[in-house]
Amino acid sequence: MWFLFAAALLLQPGDPLPPLEPGDTLTLAPGVHAGPWTIEVPHVRLVAEPGAVLDGGGAGSALLLAAEGTSVEGLEVRNVGRENDFYAPDAAVWLVDCTDCAVRGLKAAGVTTGVRAEDSPRVRVEDCTLHGLGDAPGITLYRTPGARVQGNRVEGFLDGLYLEHASDSRALGNVSRESRRYGFHLMFSRGVEVAGNRVEAGRVGSAIMYGSRAWVHDNVFAGHVGPLAFGLLVQEQSDSRFERNRVSGNTVGMLVVSSPDDVFRENDLINNGFGVLVRRERDKVASALRFEGNRFRGNVYDLAVDDPEAQVAMRRNRYDRVRPLDLDGDGAADLPYVPSSSYALLTSRQPDLSLFALGPGMLLWERVEGRVPALRFMTLADAAPLPLEREGRPFAGVAWILALAGLGGGLWLRS
Repeated sequence: MWFLFAAALLLQPGDPLPPLEPGDTLTLAPGVHAGPWTIEVPHVRLVAEPGAVLDGGGAGSALLLAAEGTSVEGLEVRNVGRENDFYAPDAAVWLVDCTDCAVRGLKAAGVTTGVRAEDSPRVRVEDCTLHGLGDAPGITLYRTPGARVQGNRVEGFLDGLYLEHASDSRALGNVSRESRRYGFHLMFSRGVEVAGNRVEAGRVGSAIMYGSRAWVHDNVFAGHVGPLAFGLLVQEQSDSRFERNRVSGNTVGMLVVSSPDDVFRENDLINNGFGVLVRRERDKVASALRFEGNRFRGNVYDLAVDDPEAQVAMRRNRYDRVRPLDLDGDGAADLPYVPSSSYALLTSRQPDLSLFALGPGMLLWERVEGRVPALRFMTLADAAPLPLEREGRPFAGVAWILALAGLGGGLWLRS
């Protein structure tokens, strides 16, 4: 009956961390409190009043939570150590063996990592505002099944949010900007929901890899340009759904690599170099993908498939290049539409050719290909395409983005 002895404690700046009992609530008064601190007592609640700051002392993590059910609310942290080992970075708050723990409303700027959690099932990281130094992930969860990461804003880290072995977790409503690598990065996990997040202006993009049964919906992946840049990489990810995502302004919108039994439904692929690029890793399985009801607008190439064994089924997607011939009145164009071309495939292998994207030579190539059935990629045809209101040709900078990406090392993953 530990809760009978729980106390409410008020800590003033300069006071040492007091002995704690299970269930205690520790309130930090405004001012600077000298850390680092370790809390190893279960069910302790640390609440920071506005203006309360924990100074980590410049070495190691500022606050370590290592007991079941502990929580931190409203804390501001500064002066964290600079160790940036990917799996063991210094953090504003570090949770280890911390089942059912929570970090809410954390504020930290100029830190190596904001929140680091490991071996902590059902951890909660919510409503944090984190600005990093670009050397390590902003929020990193390792072996944290059932985690919930929601409403956080992370900027300027190596990876914005990194989740590994985090099955049955949820990443909801986060904003990740200007990551040096992946804005959102999920690996080796099953049954994860990724929804309502916004990932923008990173160096590479976001990645969902080596797992299964992910549900990725209503996210924005935008503004990733340059060598190897994509909105979303889906690699060796099976039996997953990608729905109602907006993927815009990327060198490659969605890069899908060796991923079987995935469904892409009602996504907006807008103003990318490649809307979708399908590739295959050496000695890996071919992709098996279904695209239904997606909207392709303003891309230089809507689709390129560089895998002769891939199964890509296109059905009732909308394209800005489809002519609205609909004699039977069912809403779909009467003629099949092929959203890919041999030039798109060639460019995916030789990105330097993107220098000629949207030029008269490429347009002539595709026109000739469209009129000669033997040259068309009919296995990729959409039998019931839907017209999409045109908003002009793809934005002019994409061709140069693709060309520069090619000169910088290519648009594809190398085995």
